[in-house]
Amino acid sequence: MANNRGIVTERSSDSARPIKVNSTLPIALVVTSNIAAGIYGFDSPEDAINDDVIKTHTTGNMMKYLQLGVDEFPVIVPTIIVVCNEGVDDTETKSNIITGVNSIKKAASTVNLASSKGSIIGYNPDIIAVADYAIGDMDVANAMISVCTAIKARTFIDLDADSNGDAISQRDLFGSDRVTLSKTSLGKWNTKTNSTDYYDSGIVLAWLRAYVDGIDEIGWSKSISNQVLPFSSIKEPSDFVAGVLDETDPLTEAQIMSYITYMGIRTWNYQTTDADPIWQDARRVRIVDLASAAVLKGIFFAVDEPIVKLREAKKSLREFMNTLVGKNIMLAHEVKLDMKRTTPSEITAGRFYFIIDFQEMPVAVRICVTFNQTDRFAPLVYEMLNVA
Repeated sequence: MANNRGIVTERSSDSARPIKVNSTLPIALVVTSNIAAGIYGFDSPEDAINDDVIKTHTTGNMMKYLQLGVDEFPVIVPTIIVVCNEGVDDTETKSNIITGVNSIKKAASTVNLASSKGSIIGYNPDIIAVADYAIGDMDVANAMISVCTAIKARTFIDLDADSNGDAISQRDLFGSDRVTLSKTSLGKWNTKTNSTDYYDSGIVLAWLRAYVDGIDEIGWSKSISNQVLPFSSIKEPSDFVAGVLDETDPLTEAQIMSYITYMGIRTWNYQTTDADPIWQDARRVRIVDLASAAVLKGIFFAVDEPIVKLREAKKSLREFMNTLVGKNIMLAHEVKLDMKRTTPSEITAGRFYFIIDFQEMPVAVRICVTFNQTDRFAPLVYEMLNVA
């Protein structure tokens, strides 16, 4: 084909690029088992529980918590199982658990022990939970928080508190927007032993978070508070009385989730332990986390390109935020160039800064209804008597 004479075609686009939050968010569970230690990746919890290697499990808590996910929180979500072997004593087991937690930082590039081809896991989890061993152990808890901070994930920890005072004193040890604390464990009747089995609520909340994510396209932006749970008992219940101060209020003020019995057993409160009240809203943290991840991928095309591509990137950001407004995730927004930071010298160096002002769609955490007695309807009495 002639290039210097005749007709040639090229292609270009100044359209906004689609940016979308990934609604299929992986979960990682750190468990104990007698199978080979390491990281196993599956397309869903059900695939995990039906795996030939997983089926060889005989001791440890792995099958208990995998079965819980399959039976009570049916989701199809990438599932990472970090298997830790129990040691000769509790101290060795604890070290194995911490090593397992830390291995999640490099999960994406780790060989998948469940793969017959020896392929890598390929992704990092958004939700992390440690079965049983994070309860009352700050070394394990700090490892979880460190990993979550590194990969922008989130975790849930059961305080197993026997009173509000116990829960609040433990809460003072935490200060991270990556962790949600839960007062106590949850119980379910075991028909094989004819007794109640208690479940680490950190794992329960991890499964619940994954389940709410999958309810619809924007499940990832929803709170997991006031959700009915498939359990029959609460290990250390908190008295709940609708409309007045009760035992849940001190926990809510301390950013601790409690469980109430009110038309079912329900989660009550969903916050983080961050020192900044703005980032104690766990829902807000998650919205910003996932929107940020989507933006990083969505405007990557503009790196090392002429300035015209940066204009398209800004347009893409605006359209992305418009989409979140349309889905009632955001209330409003403004995308603008940060003029203070984007100085002439920064422009020369090829560094540009944008600000997205936003307010997420508020959710009601307290609804007050006032019954106001008034005389202004008194004339209706005259009408009623006049037609008699």
